[in-house]
Amino acid sequence: MKNILVAINKEQNAGRLLAKAEKLAGAFGSKVWILHISEPDPDDFLGLEAGPQFAHEKRLQNRKKEGELIKRLTEDLQARNLKAEGMQLQGSTAKLIKAQVKELNVDLLIAGHHKRNFFYQLFVGNVEQEIIEGLKVPVLLVPVDH
Repeated sequence: MKNILVAINKEQNAGRLLAKAEKLAGAFGSKVWILHISEPDPDDFLGLEAGPQFAHEKRLQNRKKEGELIKRLTEDLQARNLKAEGMQLQGSTAKLIKAQVKELNVDLLIAGHHKRNFFYQLFVGNVEQEIIEGLKVPVLLVPVDH
């Protein structure tokens, strides 16, 4: 197992996911890829930023915080003598995770599992299911808080 991809969505869940990755990476000498996917900007049909300025600034602030988190988590793993690299992308969560699994030759995907009720899944969807469908690598779903 050479490459482990850890999909991080919230800081509060990152430690739990990375603890699993750290154990496996230590045992197999794997590289850990930390991935956070931000929501894309809601662009209008002219390619201009949609929404008020304060909303745009808030998205930029959030992305900066998320980038700093990924950098800190990556440096923490590197400080423990593990090979690690972090990245932050924007777009569709399922599509980007699948693309990174393929591009990075990932051997294992680690992601959080959020217990959702039937109505939530009916109206919002199930991102975990979208990610798993069509993947040809094992997926470790770790129970996390919402």
